[in-house]
Amino acid sequence: MKTKKFIAPTLKEATEKMKLELGSEAIILSTRVIENYDNGFRKMFEIVSAYEDEQREITEMLNQKSNVSSANNHGLDFEKKLSDFKTVIDKSLKDKNNGKPQNLTSLKDEIQTIADTLFERDLSKDVIKLVINYLKKSKSYLTVDNLDNYVITGLASLLNTRSFEIEKRKSGRVISIIGPTGVGKTTCIAKLAAISKIIHNLDIGIISIDTYRLGAIDQLRIFSEISNVDMLVAYEPSDMPKLIAKLKNKDLIFIDTTGRSQKNTAELKKMTSFFSNVKIDETYLALSMTSSPKNLLDAAEKFKIFNYNSFVFTKIDEAVTHGSMLNLSLRFQKPVIYLTNGQIIPDDILAADSEYAAKLIYNGNFN
Repeated sequence: MKTKKFIAPTLKEATEKMKLELGSEAIILSTRVIENYDNGFRKMFEIVSAYEDEQREITEMLNQKSNVSSANNHGLDFEKKLSDFKTVIDKSLKDKNNGKPQNLTSLKDEIQTIADTLFERDLSKDVIKLVINYLKKSKSYLTVDNLDNYVITGLASLLNTRSFEIEKRKSGRVISIIGPTGVGKTTCIAKLAAISKIIHNLDIGIISIDTYRLGAIDQLRIFSEISNVDMLVAYEPSDMPKLIAKLKNKDLIFIDTTGRSQKNTAELKKMTSFFSNVKIDETYLALSMTSSPKNLLDAAEKFKIFNYNSFVFTKIDEAVTHGSMLNLSLRFQKPVIYLTNGQIIPDDILAADSEYAAKLIYNGNFN
C-alpha cells in the first residue's frame, strides 16, 4: 500500500486530481484544510490517498527468493495449486527435453517480461505469483524457445473447465442461465438449444422469465418457431411449477432469465423467487469479457445468491483481455463451461477447453 498527497483550492478539485492520477479505486485516508498556503490562496484542501502499486509488487517479488505464502483469503489454496502446477510443467519439460535440463540465459529478464505480459492480460497477482515462482524454481529446465509454451501449459493446468452433459433422460434436465443485463444470455440459450436439437437430436423446451426487456420474448419466440422448439413464458413465480410440468418429457429445459445489474440486490432476490418452487439442475452465470475485471468480480460475487455451477464467458471476440476468466474460476472455485465469440446461431459458441483458453489469455488471439 502506498500513499500520496493531492492539494487543490477546492476539495472537489483535489478529489478529481486524485482520480485522474490513481483511478477511481484509490482510497481517501484523510482530508484537511491548509491555511495561508504559500501559492497565493488563503486556504487549500489536502487529500491523502492510498493505492495499490501491483506492478511494483510483482517486480519486487522477482528480486526476492522464491516464496509462496498462503492466499486462502483470495479463494486459492496456493500450496496445492503450486504443487499441481509444478507436476504438470515438470512432466512436460522433461518430455520435451528428453529429461535433460537446459539453462535459460537472462532468466530474470525473461521472467520479468512474462510477468509484465500476464499483468497486462489482467491476471490477478495471485495467479502471476504462481507462474513466476514456479518458473524461478524450474529455471534449469527452461530455454528461451520453450518458455512461452510452458507458461501456457501452466495456465491451462490452473483453469478448471467442464463439458456439457448431452444425453437423454427419463425426466428433463433443467438449466438456467443468469447474468447482468446485455451479456448475451438469450443468444447463448438459442445456441445451446440449436446445438442440442440439431446435432444431438434432443427434445428441447425453453421457458422465458424475461418479460421486462423489450423484444426479449419475441426474440426467443421467433427462434422457437424456426427451430421447432417449444417455448413458454413465466410471468409470475407461481407459473414456474406448471410450466416445468408441461415440459417434463423434454430432454433439456432451458430457462432464460431477466438481466439484472449486480448492484440491484433487491431485484436479484426477487428473481430468485422464480426458482424457489422448482428443481434447477444447473445454473450458469454468463458474464461478458468486455466488462472490467472489477465489474466481473463484483457480478460473480453478487450472483452467488443463485448458487451457480459454472461460468459462461461471452463476447470473447470483442474483449481486449481475457485473464478474468481464470481469476474468477480460481477465486470462486467454479469451472468454465462455454465461451461465445459472436452472434451467429449456433456457430459462435465454443465448449471450454483449458489449453485454448490459456492461449487466449496469454496471446489474446481467439481464432
